[in-house]
Amino acid sequence: MNCNQNKLNSIQALRGLAAMLVVMFHFRTDLALNLPLANRLFGNGAIGVDLFFMISGFIAYYVTANENNGIHSSRIFIIKRLCRIVPPYVIATLFIAGNSWDKWSFTLRSFLFLPGDTTQTAPYFGYPRLFVGWSLNYEFLFYTICALSLLFRKSKFIVLTILVTSLVAFPFFTNDHREAISSINYGYHGYLALITNGMMLEFLAGLLIAYLAIGKKITFSRNTGRLAIISSAIYFVYVTLGFGNDLGNGHYSYASACFFLLMSVTTYESHFGIKPLRFLTSVGTVSFSVYLMHPHGLSLARKIISRHWQGHFAGLNTTMAALSLTALFTVIFYKYVEVWLCNTLRKKILAPKKTLTAH
Repeated sequence: MNCNQNKLNSIQALRGLAAMLVVMFHFRTDLALNLPLANRLFGNGAIGVDLFFMISGFIAYYVTANENNGIHSSRIFIIKRLCRIVPPYVIATLFIAGNSWDKWSFTLRSFLFLPGDTTQTAPYFGYPRLFVGWSLNYEFLFYTICALSLLFRKSKFIVLTILVTSLVAFPFFTNDHREAISSINYGYHGYLALITNGMMLEFLAGLLIAYLAIGKKITFSRNTGRLAIISSAIYFVYVTLGFGNDLGNGHYSYASACFFLLMSVTTYESHFGIKPLRFLTSVGTVSFSVYLMHPHGLSLARKIISRHWQGHFAGLNTTMAALSLTALFTVIFYKYVEVWLCNTLRKKILAPKKTLTAH
């Protein structure tokens, strides 16, 4: 594996895993009406967000490792990242924008990637109009800091690490708090509430993993690598089933489980290659669309089932309908918004400017 490869099989597969965990976490309430075991199986599916954050940090390293052109690299990076997340998020949110000024003002605030209400519980700080957008607020900030760090050329990762670590550590060590670092609400407003939250450290964890995996800083035999993957996978399942300590987004168990899984799989791939399940990589390819569309699939499924089915297996039917609608919405959204629209915007914005010549 090197920085010139077009696709990382393991990253795509882990994206698919993260997306499915988040989807089933949100669908579990309906499914548990008929299958109570769903609460045990998917009650900690929110761990998929932590895995997404570490993957984002990994990708940030992967795509910028050889980018040392200062302002030019910074401009290219931020344009590509914003074209990747803003248009899909805006369009997905517009579906539920609302029919009053109060709802629209809240929607517009969501488009700025501002936390919904910084008086609420960290790390969520209230939810935006499209509730899954709370995690995109962090993604937006991380990409912005990445773009700024690229101005420092070969020192970019050092600057990025120092900046993020300092912003998280300073308020933590200057305040008397006993909660998990991602659960602390310092009372800050706007972006400052997000940028000082412990969730930001998960991006750095992904960055570190990429440095170690891509640079092959860790060497081991094929059998040792397989054992590492199996061990980390068992631990990940253990935590996801709710048996770990200190559970929750950004908490120790979630973060450590994601760290070891991502580390073992990507490091193994860097040495020996890997061929994950095709289904996982397929879901991983469309994972962002899945993430944005599954709330709409669930909402519509609930409306349909509640109107036409009140008997036995209503919860199971709602879940199956939600999965089917999510798949349909995802295919359409991925093709026409995430791919076509985003690529079109990138090409138009990044197209070389034509110079006028005298005739």
